[in-house]
Amino acid sequence: MKASICIEMIYTESPFLDRILLAAEQGFDAVEFWNWDNKDMKGIKAAAAAAGIAVAVFQSNRGGTMINPAHRDSFLAGIRESLTMANEMGATRLFLLTDELGEDRGVRFKFPEIPWETQRQSVLGCLKELAPLAEKAGVTLVLEPLNTYVDHAGYFLNHSSMGLELVRAVGSPNIRLLYDVYHMQIMEGNLIPTLTGNLDAIGHVHIADTPGRHEPGTGEINYAVLLRKLREADYQGYVGCEFAPTIPSTDAAAQALALIRG
Repeated sequence: MKASICIEMIYTESPFLDRILLAAEQGFDAVEFWNWDNKDMKGIKAAAAAAGIAVAVFQSNRGGTMINPAHRDSFLAGIRESLTMANEMGATRLFLLTDELGEDRGVRFKFPEIPWETQRQSVLGCLKELAPLAEKAGVTLVLEPLNTYVDHAGYFLNHSSMGLELVRAVGSPNIRLLYDVYHMQIMEGNLIPTLTGNLDAIGHVHIADTPGRHEPGTGEINYAVLLRKLREADYQGYVGCEFAPTIPSTDAAAQALALIRG
C-alpha cells in the first residue's frame, strides 16, 4: 500500500512547488492535485524528479459532463489531452468526474430535463469510449463518486454501488473506481466491507475524516482499523491524503502517514 498526498489542500502554508519537496521529506511515495491546466506542469515534473517522488494522480476533466450526450465529443477531446499530459508526467492514474465542477468545486451544469436513466447511459457510453483511449495510453482512469449532502449538490455519481456497476459494465482494466472514504461515509457508510470486497474494481483511495473533511482522527471514522483492514486485504494501490488540516500541515500529514504505514 502506497501513500500519496494532495498538495492542493495540504502544505498550503508553502508555495505550490515547494510542497512537493515537503511531501518527499515526510516520506510520501507520491503527490497528487486537481486540475492540471492551471498549473506549471513542467515545474511540477522537475520538482518531483528532483525530490525523487512520483505524481500519483490528477484530474482528467477539462470541461463538460459525462451525463449530457451533447457534451460527448468535447469531453472526450479534453480527456485525450489529459492522457497525453499523464504520459508526459509519468502518471499512471487520472481521476474522472461525471460532472464539471467550478472553482468553488460546486457542480456547474445540471440538466433536470434529461431523464436519470438517459444520464446513466450517457456516462456508461462515455466510459466505454474512454476505455480504449486509456488502454492505449497505459493510464487508468479512476471514476470518483462524491457526496451530494455536504459538498457537491447535484453531482450525478454519488454512491459507490453505482460507480462499481459502471466500472464492471465497461470491463476494462483501465477504468476503475476512486473510493473516497470521506464522501462515501457521508453518503452510505459500510466502509470496510465495501472497500475490501471490491478491490478488483478500485484503483485509488482517498482519506479524510467527517464531519469537516479534516485529517484522520478529527471525526467519526476509525482510520486505524479501516487502513489495517485495507492492508490485510493486500491493497497495492495508493491511499491519498485529501483533507483540510486543522493543525500545521506537516503535523497532520505525519499523523496520516503513520496510519497508512501502520
